[in-house]
Amino acid sequence: MTASDRDPRDTFDTADSDADIGQQAAAWWARLRSDDFTQADADALRAWCARSPAHARAWRELKQVWQALDPALQEAAPQRAAVLAFPLRPGRRAFLGGALAAGVAVLALRPPLGAWPSLQELSADYRTGTGEQRQVALSQQMTVQMNTQTRINVRAPEAIELLDGEAEIFASGARQPVTVVAGAGRLLAQSARFNVRHTDDAVCVTCLAGAVEVHWQQRRQTLDAGQQLVYDERSVQAATAAPAEEASAWRTGALSFVGRPLADVVDEINRYRPGRVVLRNAELGRRLVRMRFSIGQIDGALAMIRDLYGAQMTSLPGGIVLLS
Repeated sequence: MTASDRDPRDTFDTADSDADIGQQAAAWWARLRSDDFTQADADALRAWCARSPAHARAWRELKQVWQALDPALQEAAPQRAAVLAFPLRPGRRAFLGGALAAGVAVLALRPPLGAWPSLQELSADYRTGTGEQRQVALSQQMTVQMNTQTRINVRAPEAIELLDGEAEIFASGARQPVTVVAGAGRLLAQSARFNVRHTDDAVCVTCLAGAVEVHWQQRRQTLDAGQQLVYDERSVQAATAAPAEEASAWRTGALSFVGRPLADVVDEINRYRPGRVVLRNAELGRRLVRMRFSIGQIDGALAMIRDLYGAQMTSLPGGIVLLS
């Protein structure tokens, strides 16, 4: 039985070894990912972390050890390493235990709750972490402002592929149009500023200045300033008026939502905040809200949700918050 197979609510001996405690911490991570995680589970996890300093440390290190792995993963990513191993300092006991070490390859591809970068993230030419923003000048004609949790590959000095995330593109009078490939579409612009958001399977393109040509299969649409459209693998929508300031609000250090489901707000909070906010009330998630808050004070948004919309908040170790 591996750590992911074990039910962390099982009773453990108080004399558990460090390796056993590490396996239990890994089992709790797996339990948190399940659809039937309950308030009783949350209380049990708190009790488990409080059982001893070793338990609290194992939970903390489950996140920290992978963050420390980041340089090693970056080195391994270009070779698309299938199996990774990490060294422990001499004489130091392995809190994560043998079961977690055996599952390293899987966890590197699909990290639980986004606790560390996946191999896919690390293999991109440029990427940003949670809450990070970055500007990349690819040429005199093309500059890319990357938002949080964004990955891009460079195809040419004036052509990129947005693998996922969000970026604002500045095209300044190039002889040939700059090109952005995102999902099933291709965007071309010669003198323009536009925002591209590629999350899940959908791509949203918003023209902020100038004009952008959107190529989707055999169809072409031109977006003028103030227009946006959404497409995915199956269809492309007609251009519509872009919500005022919403698409580029992140560039000013704020997030703005007008008439959006609360579930969308929670999804966006998770892009900027370490840990994970889990919305466990479907009715609450469907509620349309109007909110604006600072990216630098993202936890204040959770307090707003609690105070304005009556959500119950349960805070767990590792930055995990349950909303119900």
